[in-house]
Amino acid sequence: MNSTNKLLTMTTARATKLVGSFAVSLLIGISQTHAAQTVRELWDGPNAKFALDGAVSNGVSSFGFAPNAAWVTSPPTNTSLRYDGSWNLDWMIGDGDTLLACTANGNGGTLAYYSNDGNMQSSLINPATGLPYGNYYSQCYATRALATNSYIDLNANGTYYFSVRFVGGTGWSWWIGDMGGGIGFAAGNATNADFVGAGWTRVSPFLMDDGVTDAGSTPYVTTGTLDQAGVATHPDDSGGPYHPRAAGTAGALLSGGPGFILVGKLTTSVGGAATISVKTYPGYTAPDSDPGSIVWDATYSFTDTNLMTQLLLWNYGTGPSVQDAVRVGTDYGSAVGLELVGVPKANPSTTEYAGTSVTLSTIYVGLNTGPFPMTFQWLSNSVPLTDATNATLVLTGTTTNFTADYTLSVSNSYGMITSAVTHLTFLPATPVYITSQPASIIRYIGSASAAFTVAVNGTPPYTYQWKHAGTNYQAATTTASLTNTLVLPVITPAEAGNYSVTITNLFGTTNSVVVTLTELVPAAGSYANTVITNSPYAYWRLDDNATTNDPSLYDNWGNNNGQAVDVANAANMVFGAASTPGPGFSTPHLATRIGDQFWTGPYRLNLPVPYYSNTMTFTMWVNGGCALMSRNGYGNAYGLENNAGSLQFDWGGVTSWNSGLSVPANTWTFVALVVEPTQATIYMGTNNVTLTSAQQTGLTISDSITLGDTSHTPLCVARNPFPWAEDGGGAPWASMQGTWSDIAVFYQSLTPQQVQNLYEAGIGLWIQGTPDGAGNLILNWLPGHTLQQANDVAGPYTDIGAATPPYPVSLLTGNKFYRVKR
Repeated sequence: MNSTNKLLTMTTARATKLVGSFAVSLLIGISQTHAAQTVRELWDGPNAKFALDGAVSNGVSSFGFAPNAAWVTSPPTNTSLRYDGSWNLDWMIGDGDTLLACTANGNGGTLAYYSNDGNMQSSLINPATGLPYGNYYSQCYATRALATNSYIDLNANGTYYFSVRFVGGTGWSWWIGDMGGGIGFAAGNATNADFVGAGWTRVSPFLMDDGVTDAGSTPYVTTGTLDQAGVATHPDDSGGPYHPRAAGTAGALLSGGPGFILVGKLTTSVGGAATISVKTYPGYTAPDSDPGSIVWDATYSFTDTNLMTQLLLWNYGTGPSVQDAVRVGTDYGSAVGLELVGVPKANPSTTEYAGTSVTLSTIYVGLNTGPFPMTFQWLSNSVPLTDATNATLVLTGTTTNFTADYTLSVSNSYGMITSAVTHLTFLPATPVYITSQPASIIRYIGSASAAFTVAVNGTPPYTYQWKHAGTNYQAATTTASLTNTLVLPVITPAEAGNYSVTITNLFGTTNSVVVTLTELVPAAGSYANTVITNSPYAYWRLDDNATTNDPSLYDNWGNNNGQAVDVANAANMVFGAASTPGPGFSTPHLATRIGDQFWTGPYRLNLPVPYYSNTMTFTMWVNGGCALMSRNGYGNAYGLENNAGSLQFDWGGVTSWNSGLSVPANTWTFVALVVEPTQATIYMGTNNVTLTSAQQTGLTISDSITLGDTSHTPLCVARNPFPWAEDGGGAPWASMQGTWSDIAVFYQSLTPQQVQNLYEAGIGLWIQGTPDGAGNLILNWLPGHTLQQANDVAGPYTDIGAATPPYPVSLLTGNKFYRVKR
């Protein structure tokens, strides 16, 4: 048994059909198997807005056109046809989707003529008459060369079908205005070239050659020369391609509702005897399923032996209009048949392990998808799969023998088309293995939930069983997902300890490393305890030991871990640096230091903040330059930074304010920014001065500014995320030198007292004495606290209730001891 037969035998037994259509919108490519289709013209796609001016635009998708063929327009002098299309799929048309645009000007609707300078000309002069071209002038058309193998020989036996979709009216709706146009073929682009085609007349009364018969809003057929004269009673709008040789019933295009599809048939023979027919399908009516049953609107016989080398389009009248989806072929299905778009999509991917179920589906687009049933057939290596006759194919019980090329054939009474190929590869069944281990977590008691995540590979599905202290934690989960996360509730002492996960598939079992949830219990009155008492969104202590392999900066309150950028090259970026911001911090206290990286790289810390509200607070301790800023493009800054020696507040691209507060060098400094709807306040204090502040009122602070992906627009420490927005002392790409510690973000505006409490919790209670040279010691301490004195260091201490700083005491009174209490 050869491999193809083996595959057929296997897939016959395993292919499972699924009721209904699971369509995946993949507009990757277009498969067209009609060998007889010679022209398929789309003015579609995101790059389709252009004005043809003697050159082929990349926005034109030409199937069957001659390479580099350009449109030739009439009138030809410094003009071009205007095209403005943006739809993605053939046969689909909607508001705003235009092809051959009749743009309104001073004379009403007309083909939009553009001069070489790009300006529309509303009154081009007809060189033959010396009069302006009117909006109904019938010798306005465009031709384009066909590929040699797509020529139509009127002196040979042949049958050709063609179609075009027409939409028109105010606002690009489907309502037809007073417009006409058509599609056909010409023997060249000269004005006297022979042509043949089919179209529709304007809504206004339109008289046939007899000067009596009204052919308004009627499908018609026409032949002759491009410059032929019109009817004597109305020559301007009945000449050229707009000269009816035979027409249908007057008003026919109005009876079926807005818009229509025009289908034509051209039959040729040796000797030049030919017949052309036209049929229109108004509104959303589908064409006939059988070309033999069509009752044509108009038919005309003529004799011509020319070789038609050009595609011809014309379109004019009052109001905007659209022609779209031009097709030409040698069979009916080529002109009006189905169109399959997209490579079949495998779910979850095109490379899987044996034993995995895979779903294949695609999207198809057709002129007819309603009353005429479609049939489906999936193929593997071009061999039809038994019982695989739905729009979706599900492969189950897969083995490596399922590796093959898969296609979908779709057919109805118009014909059959086949999708492009998708190749599925099935790897041998593999025991589960871990690709990313869970990591240990440090959280404060009472903080938001914590999460452990593991990533695996191998043959799915996988069963995940998490364990806490060696005992199963929560129920096991079986899924095909390559990742699994254990989310812990609000952190209590019960959650502390070791965690691991056991993963099993059909072919094996593996265990993760043991990781730990370490719970932090801040001391009463400590800085950390004061931060978490105010319910922060995130609290980064910046005491991490980040490395190239793990550049994470851990949020010890929530799950908002940040990242150190460019750790591998940041020679002056020091993690776990010793620091002593104030007595309110535990000992030893660690922080993150960034050196001056002028012009050498984007070294910074990125802290994820999902949005910026008009009620927010940022707090931190810094020793050195200060930069805490997010930017969303040019000038849209959120936060504060050093600028010309003082702290500057920015909010969006509008609010900007220089506070005048300067962060001292080589001194640990507390900085807070409080944002409110109409004002901003910046606080700053060191461990030996009173907390100071500056405030700007009368502002308008935007609310809920969503920056999107926080990995691209984070809160940045040490420098801004975009070089063009960097201050850095006026130098781009410069990192702000300094050491940062204990950054917290709150989604509320902290009160002045809450900010004061944070400051005091950091610096602790302190008292300072300075001799004045006159026998006194000048005592300073934080205002609002009570000075105490004793005769012995061990006490007892008594309050000096009326004392306020600065407070002088005599050096001549003997031993005295002083302290401050809250």
